[in-house]
Amino acid sequence: PSEQFALELPQAEDERAGDNMLASHFRLKVPCIECPLLKTRQNIIPPKELEKMIADLLAHDFSTRQCQRIRHFREYALLNKKGNFSSDAEAMCAGAAAFLLKRNSPTLGMRVAISTEAIQPDHWDEAKPLVID
Repeated sequence: PSEQFALELPQAEDERAGDNMLASHFRLKVPCIECPLLKTRQNIIPPKELEKMIADLLAHDFSTRQCQRIRHFREYALLNKKGNFSSDAEAMCAGAAAFLLKRNSPTLGMRVAISTEAIQPDHWDEAKPLVID
């Protein structure tokens, strides 16, 4: 993992998540610099792949898109004694969350997190202008 990413994590994560598992899953507030949904990264993946990603996001209300960067960064540090990943190695992609909110289509998990106040309704507001429409 890059040292640069290690410095970015505290800026991207909601420090209030604490031990709340739901808040922890949605702790990322802004997309990572490698998020394919960033406006500045539109040409990084082939258009057909981006279209499929968007279709999957909109079609699967019960799932979340995991931030691949945080998963890869933390996976080695968070193996438990049985060799399984800790849940801290996963978090919903903030770019995907912001994209879904812009489309007025938050996932079930996002709606539950907001309605139970695990996260605030404005949690991804900073990310919305950064992602594609």
